[in-house]
Amino acid sequence: MNKLSVLIALAFSASLAAAATGSVDLSQYQLLGRYALPEPTTSAAPAMSLLAQEASAVTWNRDTNTLFVVGDGGTSIVQVSLTGALINSMTLGQDPTKPQGTAYYDPEGLSYVGGGKFIVVEERDRVVSQFTYTAGTTLAYADSQHIKLGTTVGNIGIEGISWDPLTGGIVAVKEKTPSGVFATTLDFAAGTASNGSASTANSVNLFNPALTGLLDFADVFALSNLSGIGAADQAHLLILSQESGKILEVDRAGVIYSSLTIPLLAGTGGLNVPDQQHEGLTMDDNRFLYTVAENGGGDINHPELWVYAPVPEAGTGVLLAAGLAVMGFMARRRKV
Repeated sequence: MNKLSVLIALAFSASLAAAATGSVDLSQYQLLGRYALPEPTTSAAPAMSLLAQEASAVTWNRDTNTLFVVGDGGTSIVQVSLTGALINSMTLGQDPTKPQGTAYYDPEGLSYVGGGKFIVVEERDRVVSQFTYTAGTTLAYADSQHIKLGTTVGNIGIEGISWDPLTGGIVAVKEKTPSGVFATTLDFAAGTASNGSASTANSVNLFNPALTGLLDFADVFALSNLSGIGAADQAHLLILSQESGKILEVDRAGVIYSSLTIPLLAGTGGLNVPDQQHEGLTMDDNRFLYTVAENGGGDINHPELWVYAPVPEAGTGVLLAAGLAVMGFMARRRKV
């Protein structure tokens, strides 16, 4: 990268940081870009890996300034740039005794903890696993630490998970029937949680999920992960609903502070917003919001990354989009 590009990127980052108020207001967010995610028809994939096909969760890694994606096929964790370009991947192990033939059955939530460690949650088995990401390797089930948070259910289990620095635990959402949003601490050494176990039908909710008015819960992100977040917003959560096509900012009593409606755009194969299956979200310290859509480009062979940013003034979008492009280029060039 030349010096001018570096200066542009640094100036962009500095101006965005200077403009940050320490809070998040989803009503100010606009879609800046849509980016294809790597999958086997467009990118070379390791054996037994579908890369980001069926993208179901995304998380930002502050240590690398990159994104990590998991698909519910349970075949890999994929590291991509801030604009979705493939950097590397870690294949998930196989297990012929499980329904998909994969050791991690139907993973739907992913969150970065820090120090190279991540947590991933399997929806139906309701098992949360902690592991260290090592590119180019295969993650066997025995290589992770596991805690079961609930009884095994159908395709209505834990859809999203977020590390929560505020409590040193996690926040998780159950999809539906019934929907749930709960917090719990995790003791991986003991294999136990403070709010959930192998015999738990439904963990104790933070608030009544009906207060959100959402049809389902697809993912959750704790704003406590953001550096410089204001005290008023530190306990707030972002909750994504795939069926409602919305993202809400709520507090831990269920009070709604702001919302974003996912737009219906061309280039989605005629699919409506729910059928595009926006199932994962995360945010970075610059307050960029990232979502992944399993069928964003029309089907499972076209998973997409959608990027939003706060754009309070009409003319600012072009500048932010240009800055994001430079940041994405820098992330692709980063040696990880």
